[in-house]
Amino acid sequence: MKNLYLALATLGILAAMPASADEQRINVGVGELTCPTCSFTVAAAMRGVPTVEIIDFQEGEEFGTGTYVVAFDDQAANPDMIIEAVLANGYPAEVLQAGDS
Repeated sequence: MKNLYLALATLGILAAMPASADEQRINVGVGELTCPTCSFTVAAAMRGVPTVEIIDFQEGEEFGTGTYVVAFDDQAANPDMIIEAVLANGYPAEVLQAGDS
C-alpha cells in the first residue's frame, strides 16, 4: 500500500509541473563538407548544443553542401546556438527557410 501512495504522489507531482517546452525543427544548410570527417565534425558540433538531435541529412546539389534537419527543445537551445556551434568549427552554416531545402 505504501508503494501505491508513493506512485500516486509522484504522479501528482508530475501532473502539477508545467508542460515541457515545445520541440522545434529547423533545416540547417552547411557548406565545405568535402569529406566524411567534415560531416562527422559538423554533426558532433550540433549535438554539443543541449537537446539537439539530428533527424535527417540530405546532400546538397552542389559538391560539399548539405542540409541537416535538426530538432531541439526551445527552452534549452535556439537556432543561433546551433549555427554558432557549426561556425565555431570552421564551416559555413545558415538556417534555411521552409522552401530553401
